[in-house]
Amino acid sequence: MYYFRLQQDKRFFDSLRLEQVSRDMEIDERNIVFVKDDGEQPVYLDFIDHPRWLVSDRMKGLLEKYDRFLRFYSAVLTGRSTQRQDIYWFMEPGVADCLSERTQVDASGALRPLVLAETKVRRERIFRVAGVKEDILIVRLDVAESLQRRGFTGLHFTPVELA
Repeated sequence: MYYFRLQQDKRFFDSLRLEQVSRDMEIDERNIVFVKDDGEQPVYLDFIDHPRWLVSDRMKGLLEKYDRFLRFYSAVLTGRSTQRQDIYWFMEPGVADCLSERTQVDASGALRPLVLAETKVRRERIFRVAGVKEDILIVRLDVAESLQRRGFTGLHFTPVELA
């Protein structure tokens, strides 16, 4: 089976920037998140990975079909000057302790290279890698292909080695 690291496509320089959202913030059932207004029209991508994983309503519908255990919390993205509101979802995937012994962690906590243990992945479809400083989102090949076929924006897939 093949796996990929899913990240936001960094070619979108003008993607959404959110106010008062951090990795350690409390998430409620319903959240109102304001879009930073800096004079430009931001691009509303289907996948945002910073500072937290956010997916569009359309993308959430597809991901739920692949993993019924994914947790989502609503976030209404609101542009103050544009009066635009869009429904997005904070995504909380399950955690898998799946790092291979071949993965090395440097002094800054970065992984060089990222290698997953095939026996520990257990055919998971969408998951977060446990035991690392940064948030790493992994998707299986069938999920990656399905996302690409449907033309979602803001996605960048990097192949992950299995050992």
